[in-house]
Amino acid sequence: NRLDSTVLKAGEGKVIAKEGADGLLGLAIEHPDYPKGLGIVVKIAHGWNSQATWYIARAVLGVLGIKLRNPYPLHRQKAFIVPGIVPEKYLEKLESIDTWDEWDPDTDRWSFEIEA
Repeated sequence: NRLDSTVLKAGEGKVIAKEGADGLLGLAIEHPDYPKGLGIVVKIAHGWNSQATWYIARAVLGVLGIKLRNPYPLHRQKAFIVPGIVPEKYLEKLESIDTWDEWDPDTDRWSFEIEA
């Protein structure tokens, strides 16, 4: 189960996502608060950690009103977003977003089959 594929589905055509090497996640978002579009790159400081990337993506998309489910609970970690990164008008909403929920990603798995 890939984060970028799950983001594409959750965004319902309003988000393009692509995972990259070394803990990068690129997001292109259509949102009414950003009429020219919004581009976001998530970089995990210590390299690739899929769970950490899910937490951040869930928070970023959540404050913009896009619900991204996260199947990964925190284990001996604390979710942390550097102060000043999230615009002040979104901070209250950010506090209300749980870091994860109990969810089996295979439940929402989808595929596309081409008829020959």
